Amino acid sequence: MTAIQVLGLIGILLIIGFLADYLFRKTGIPDILILIALGFLIGPVLYIVNPSQLAPASQFIATLAIAIILFDGGLNLHPGTILRTAHRALLLVILGIGFSMIATTAFAYYVLDWGFLNSLLLGAIVSGNSPSIVMPLVKRIRAPSEVSSLLNLESALNGALVIVLALVILEIMTIGTADSNALATAAKAISIRFSLGAVIGIVAGILWLWLLTRLKYETYDDILTLGILFVLYFAVESIDGSGVIFALVFGLVLGNGIRIPRLLTIRRTVETTDIMKKFHSQISFFIKTFFFIYLGVIITFNQPGLIILSLIMSLLLLFSRYFAVLLSCLGNKTLLASSGLLTTMLPRGLSAAVMAQIVLSSGIPDASVYPDIIVAIIIITVIISAIGIIITGRQVHYEKAPQLMQEECTETLSNKSGARK
Repeated sequence: MTAIQVLGLIGILLIIGFLADYLFRKTGIPDILILIALGFLIGPVLYIVNPSQLAPASQFIATLAIAIILFDGGLNLHPGTILRTAHRALLLVILGIGFSMIATTAFAYYVLDWGFLNSLLLGAIVSGNSPSIVMPLVKRIRAPSEVSSLLNLESALNGALVIVLALVILEIMTIGTADSNALATAAKAISIRFSLGAVIGIVAGILWLWLLTRLKYETYDDILTLGILFVLYFAVESIDGSGVIFALVFGLVLGNGIRIPRLLTIRRTVETTDIMKKFHSQISFFIKTFFFIYLGVIITFNQPGLIILSLIMSLLLLFSRYFAVLLSCLGNKTLLASSGLLTTMLPRGLSAAVMAQIVLSSGIPDASVYPDIIVAIIIITVIISAIGIIITGRQVHYEKAPQLMQEECTETLSNKSGARK
């Protein structure tokens, strides 16, 4: 394709991304499915885009998508809601990943007759939700803020945890030994990665808020903020921290530029403007559009029989998540009332897609089977989430409308009170 043809294709894809988003808001059919179908059409079906040519860019596309989408998600989170749901989000992460790994590992080991470590690796890869899918979906549905915050936090924690767990298992498989210290090593690696990401995100966020007070009238401060995000994301990952957690926390601090500094008795504060939020939201839309089209392009399905197996495993993931949601929501009427939405919100995506590419290049036995199964599970779980939104999303919208209005009024009054102070 010539440069002019590529430019035209990009324009067409962006227009379709906008129309898909518009249809999502009007009909409840997630734009993600439309974008994946479009990618499948221009890739494996019509062969307008050669999937093999995009393979070298897969990790770059995935990393860029998760950094921007998580940052955008953090900009729209509020500390009060997070504090109310953090313990439940952590519990849901532990139970959700644990139950999912048990179900899928057992299926691969006993039904598919895979080796234990191969089964465990597959279970780890598909055990967590994708923040790059959950956050855009949650942003579009009118669920109570407590439900939205729980899903956002869970998916953000899942994304990082799944990658760390899968990499540890893959390392054990590559080395060929699994000593008694493997579990302790994994736990230590996870805690260090999460802690580094969170601490650097908080410190960098506060420092950048302070600097923004001196760049308040600069035209391109939004672009500079995006540049700082990329540089620090790279820095955090370079020291074995979690760039995923950093991006979320950094966005959270910047999105609460009035509240957080006052909690720390910092006098000079700056409020993240609607222009900044809109700018980063548009960047997030741009990246999200291309990521899910790319996901559709790389679909191969060379072994159709794997689709049936992937469907069974996806239903096992749904079944295991149901119990994880019930146990995590005990004692909270708002969350229990939205248990249907919470259960069906299980889309696998970015983390699983990244790990599929890493496993493929790892050289372990039967590595080529993983991408087909993982991509099929991603597609099926996204469809399950789409159906869940159509069935439960509207119910949440109508049943929770009074609560949503009360939350919005409370938030507005709080913002006005903060501005007067």
